[in-house]
Amino acid sequence: MGQYRRNLKVCRLVVLLAVFVFIPAFASGGEKEQLPSISPRLKFSIKSFFSDPFLNPIGIFIDKERNEVYVVDNERDEIFIFDQNGTPIFRFGRKAGRRLLSTPIDLVVRGDLIYISQEGKPYIEVFDQRGNSVKRVTFPGKSFAPGRMDIDRDGNIYVVNKKLGECYVLDDQDTVVRTIGEGLVSLSGVAVDGEEVYLITPFPSRTMVINVYTVRGEFVTSFENIDSRGGTLMLPTAGKVDVAGNLWLVDSLMGIQIYDPDHKKISFFGKLESHKEMLRHPVDIDFTLNGMIYVVDKETKSVKIFN
Repeated sequence: MGQYRRNLKVCRLVVLLAVFVFIPAFASGGEKEQLPSISPRLKFSIKSFFSDPFLNPIGIFIDKERNEVYVVDNERDEIFIFDQNGTPIFRFGRKAGRRLLSTPIDLVVRGDLIYISQEGKPYIEVFDQRGNSVKRVTFPGKSFAPGRMDIDRDGNIYVVNKKLGECYVLDDQDTVVRTIGEGLVSLSGVAVDGEEVYLITPFPSRTMVINVYTVRGEFVTSFENIDSRGGTLMLPTAGKVDVAGNLWLVDSLMGIQIYDPDHKKISFFGKLESHKEMLRHPVDIDFTLNGMIYVVDKETKSVKIFN
């Protein structure tokens, strides 16, 4: 954990520098067309594990302690692990022709353990670094349908329950220490930083799309909406908070939308770039400590890496 905190300090400097480079100051106004579009350059793409192409990549997680990239393919029912340059390291999910995973959705890594959510499974399954299942985290008394996950700087894991529209916080003993949100229709994504938790609801019935809570579970505010309700979003699916406190929201139809810590949209990218660098159908995002941006693009069945 000490190494992780030291790495965070380095990452904080990298991201702050990136913000000054990519996101220039601009006059207030709020119209989407007036926002500056940042232009990170496509460095390379990952499309396969050696000769086996991705079939339906849907999630990504950067293990910043090991500098490893985890890609979730929920059609192959496998997890692929690469180094940050895209070199294959390890894969798991099948053993002797038997499937160990069933439609995985998302994962986080804590220490030597890999926590995976799977569609239709009423638990989070935990694997070791060799791909062996070691335990299951259950939620007694809850009707549980897992969604996306995130992890904070203290190692607490945040797990979306799509069935009840709430998010559970797991401590280092895998005990649920609090519930955040309640009855959030279409809850699918969660993003967390040191102070706030963002719960993402693509098709809210009465709330805004992005619901903000403190890490203690206290409601702060809601903001943004989909286009048909006067907002600027179309299909938000996931998000990640950088170390400067900016929320990078993944909208599968509008690209990456970036909000500052005051919840004001400050920039975007992914839809106005060249054909090569355009994001066709992004579904997840994460960052490395050296400022690389990894985006899962479902339509092109690839992970695109920008700097």
